[in-house]
Amino acid sequence: MNTTKLHIIAKALKKEMVRVGSVSLVNQAMQALQNQINQPQQPNHQQQLSNHLTNLYKKLEDSPVDDFSPAWRDAMEELSVSEEFGEKLEARVRGIFERNQITPQTALEEMKKLHEDLSGTETQLTGLVSGLEYFGVGEDELETNECEVGIIIPRAYVKDNLKAFGAELIEIEKSLLVFSELATGKREPLEIRQISSSELSVFLDYIPEIGACIAIAVERIVALYKQLLEIKKLKKDLVAQEVPEDKLTGIEEYAASIVSPKLDELANELMEKYGDHLDPARKNEVSIEVRRSLNKIANRIDRGFNIELRVSEQAQDEEEEVTEDAQTQAAARQQILDSASSIEYLEQVGEPVLFLPENSNETEE
Repeated sequence: MNTTKLHIIAKALKKEMVRVGSVSLVNQAMQALQNQINQPQQPNHQQQLSNHLTNLYKKLEDSPVDDFSPAWRDAMEELSVSEEFGEKLEARVRGIFERNQITPQTALEEMKKLHEDLSGTETQLTGLVSGLEYFGVGEDELETNECEVGIIIPRAYVKDNLKAFGAELIEIEKSLLVFSELATGKREPLEIRQISSSELSVFLDYIPEIGACIAIAVERIVALYKQLLEIKKLKKDLVAQEVPEDKLTGIEEYAASIVSPKLDELANELMEKYGDHLDPARKNEVSIEVRRSLNKIANRIDRGFNIELRVSEQAQDEEEEVTEDAQTQAAARQQILDSASSIEYLEQVGEPVLFLPENSNETEE
């Protein structure tokens, strides 16, 4: 990740640690547990421990970290702090006490280690943010009416090959350009905001109206794809049991048969919502291209790609006149915010099961 993105992520994580007070709450729970071990006959120590844990769990509910985009979650993995926030931290604490119900001393040692990890992370985040600010490194903030679409490409997909990576960027461009025409009637060249090399990621600059169209498409495909994860897990298990490949063909065909009709519905919905401004002849061509683009996006999500969207959260000035354009932009921003919160990070499970047609010379099975 680059420094501007690191800056804004580190600042958000630091803010969340302060909001939750995780270092202090874990320390309080640790002290109550120590008292319980020293004086097991005193029931108030156990009650204090329960109160501290309940308070911690309540603070961790609905943590904004749990709604971080795929790229931001990747960054947390790189920083080795993903288990120190939100639902993952809650699961870690609960796991300590569930594993050590009859061995409180072991639980205490694990809580000490957790407290040490949290204290270290808080200290380092504070130093990191201060250092970046000292050296004048900006934050990766979006300007007014700016939308960012990020595509995270698995290194294994392009085998770390520059030519393959370049070819994939061309395919990504082909997939996304049609949404520009659908939403605005024009195909503007895609502009790069940032590129990251830790994971091969490209972040593109859009206006919210186009971003909203892409957001709906990605949100629906991700929701649909989650239904296929169990099928992928089943296929992975069958491969592990050395079931012949020809016997697995039916699984792939069944998966595709679920997806294709839903993508047809999605393409029609997008055309109805955004395509009124297109003339009839062009509308039919765009409709076909939208359908192919949806296939491309679905195929890549099946192969471990992640797509995320961010948008500036511009507040309407009370004294500013609410124009029709302003209303359109506000609706587009809200659509992106709503969709982005529903687009989850998806880890690749087993081998791909979707092989949907992407080009005009391919035909649906």
